[in-house]
Amino acid sequence: MNYSRLKIWFIVSFTFAVIGMVTRVIWQIVVIPTPGTMLIFIPLLLAILGMNALFAYLVVNPQKLRSKPFLIWITVALTAGLLAGVTHFARFILSPEAEPVLSKIISSSVVLSSISIYLLVLRIIWSFRKDGKG
Repeated sequence: MNYSRLKIWFIVSFTFAVIGMVTRVIWQIVVIPTPGTMLIFIPLLLAILGMNALFAYLVVNPQKLRSKPFLIWITVALTAGLLAGVTHFARFILSPEAEPVLSKIISSSVVLSSISIYLLVLRIIWSFRKDGKG
Protein backbone atom coordinates (compact mmCIF):
# COMPACT_ATOMS: atom_id res chain seq x y z
CA MET A 1 0.00 0.00 0.00
CA ASN A 2 1.26 3.46 -0.89
CA TYR A 3 1.12 5.45 2.35
CA SER A 4 2.27 8.70 0.75
CA ARG A 5 -0.87 8.80 -1.40
CA LEU A 6 -2.98 8.02 1.67
CA LYS A 7 -1.30 10.86 3.56
CA ILE A 8 -1.96 13.28 0.70
CA TRP A 9 -5.59 12.14 0.60
CA PHE A 10 -6.02 12.85 4.33
CA ILE A 11 -4.38 16.26 4.04
CA VAL A 12 -6.48 17.27 1.01
CA SER A 13 -9.71 16.05 2.65
CA PHE A 14 -9.03 17.99 5.83
CA THR A 15 -7.94 21.06 3.87
CA PHE A 16 -11.29 21.23 2.05
CA ALA A 17 -13.06 21.47 5.42
CA VAL A 18 -10.63 24.14 6.54
CA ILE A 19 -11.18 26.12 3.33
CA GLY A 20 -14.89 26.24 4.16
CA MET A 21 -14.22 27.35 7.74
CA VAL A 22 -11.68 29.99 6.72
CA THR A 23 -14.02 31.32 4.02
CA ARG A 24 -16.78 31.64 6.62
CA VAL A 25 -14.52 33.44 9.08
CA ILE A 26 -13.17 35.85 6.45
CA TRP A 27 -16.72 36.51 5.23
CA GLN A 28 -17.76 37.31 8.81
CA ILE A 29 -14.85 39.74 9.17
CA VAL A 30 -15.78 41.48 5.88
CA VAL A 31 -19.53 41.66 6.60
CA ILE A 32 -19.29 42.93 10.19
CA PRO A 33 -15.88 44.63 10.55
CA THR A 34 -16.30 45.80 14.16
CA PRO A 35 -13.53 45.64 16.76
CA GLY A 36 -15.47 42.96 18.65
CA THR A 37 -15.76 40.81 15.54
CA MET A 38 -12.05 41.19 14.84
CA LEU A 39 -11.26 40.24 18.43
CA ILE A 40 -13.13 36.97 17.99
CA PHE A 41 -12.55 35.96 14.39
CA ILE A 42 -8.86 36.81 13.87
CA PRO A 43 -7.67 34.47 16.69
CA LEU A 44 -10.19 31.92 15.44
CA LEU A 45 -8.77 32.18 11.92
CA LEU A 46 -5.24 31.74 13.28
CA ALA A 47 -6.34 28.74 15.33
CA ILE A 48 -8.03 27.08 12.33
CA LEU A 49 -5.03 27.63 10.06
CA GLY A 50 -2.63 26.52 12.79
CA MET A 51 -4.58 23.34 13.46
CA ASN A 52 -4.74 22.57 9.72
CA ALA A 53 -0.98 22.96 9.41
CA LEU A 54 -0.54 20.89 12.57
CA PHE A 55 -2.72 18.11 11.17
CA ALA A 56 -0.77 18.08 7.92
CA TYR A 57 2.49 18.02 9.87
CA LEU A 58 1.34 15.06 11.95
CA VAL A 59 0.16 13.12 8.93
CA VAL A 60 3.50 13.62 7.18
CA ASN A 61 5.74 13.27 10.24
CA PRO A 62 3.93 11.49 13.14
CA GLN A 63 7.11 10.62 15.05
CA LYS A 64 7.55 14.31 15.95
CA LEU A 65 4.57 14.28 18.33
CA ARG A 66 6.66 15.12 21.39
CA SER A 67 9.10 17.55 19.85
CA LYS A 68 9.40 21.01 21.38
CA PRO A 69 8.26 22.89 18.21
CA PHE A 70 5.20 20.65 18.01
CA LEU A 71 4.28 21.29 21.64
CA ILE A 72 4.70 25.04 21.19
CA TRP A 73 2.67 24.92 17.97
CA ILE A 74 -0.26 23.09 19.52
CA THR A 75 -0.20 25.35 22.59
CA VAL A 76 -0.32 28.52 20.46
CA ALA A 77 -3.11 27.17 18.24
CA LEU A 78 -5.20 26.05 21.22
CA THR A 79 -4.59 29.37 23.01
CA ALA A 80 -5.80 31.33 19.96
CA GLY A 81 -8.90 29.13 19.72
CA LEU A 82 -9.65 29.45 23.43
CA LEU A 83 -9.14 33.23 23.30
CA ALA A 84 -11.69 33.47 20.48
CA GLY A 85 -14.12 31.20 22.32
CA VAL A 86 -13.95 33.04 25.65
CA THR A 87 -14.26 36.42 23.92
CA HIS A 88 -17.28 35.19 21.98
CA PHE A 89 -18.79 33.81 25.20
CA ALA A 90 -18.34 37.12 27.04
CA ARG A 91 -19.92 39.08 24.18
CA PHE A 92 -22.78 36.57 23.81
CA ILE A 93 -23.75 36.54 27.50
CA LEU A 94 -24.09 40.33 27.50
CA SER A 95 -26.09 40.46 24.26
CA PRO A 96 -29.89 40.50 24.06
CA GLU A 97 -29.72 37.28 22.00
CA ALA A 98 -28.83 35.41 25.18
CA GLU A 99 -32.25 36.00 26.70
CA PRO A 100 -33.33 32.38 27.18
CA VAL A 101 -31.75 30.85 30.28
CA LEU A 102 -31.07 27.63 28.37
CA SER A 103 -28.79 29.45 25.90
CA LYS A 104 -26.74 30.82 28.81
CA ILE A 105 -26.48 27.34 30.33
CA ILE A 106 -25.39 25.82 27.01
CA SER A 107 -22.81 28.51 26.28
CA SER A 108 -21.47 28.36 29.84
CA SER A 109 -21.06 24.59 29.68
CA VAL A 110 -19.27 24.83 26.32
CA VAL A 111 -16.82 27.48 27.54
CA LEU A 112 -16.18 25.62 30.81
CA SER A 113 -15.55 22.42 28.87
CA SER A 114 -13.17 24.26 26.53
CA ILE A 115 -11.22 25.75 29.42
CA SER A 116 -11.07 22.38 31.17
CA ILE A 117 -9.78 20.59 28.06
CA TYR A 118 -7.30 23.39 27.42
CA LEU A 119 -5.90 23.06 30.95
CA LEU A 120 -5.75 19.27 30.56
CA VAL A 121 -3.79 19.57 27.30
CA LEU A 122 -1.42 22.08 28.89
CA ARG A 123 -0.92 19.70 31.83
CA ILE A 124 -0.08 16.83 29.45
CA ILE A 125 2.31 19.04 27.49
CA TRP A 126 3.94 20.23 30.71
CA SER A 127 4.36 16.63 31.87
CA PHE A 128 6.12 15.76 28.58
CA ARG A 129 8.56 18.62 29.11
CA LYS A 130 8.99 17.91 32.82
CA ASP A 131 9.64 14.18 32.34
CA GLY A 132 12.15 14.88 29.58
CA LYS A 133 10.15 12.85 27.07
CA GLY A 134 9.75 15.75 24.70
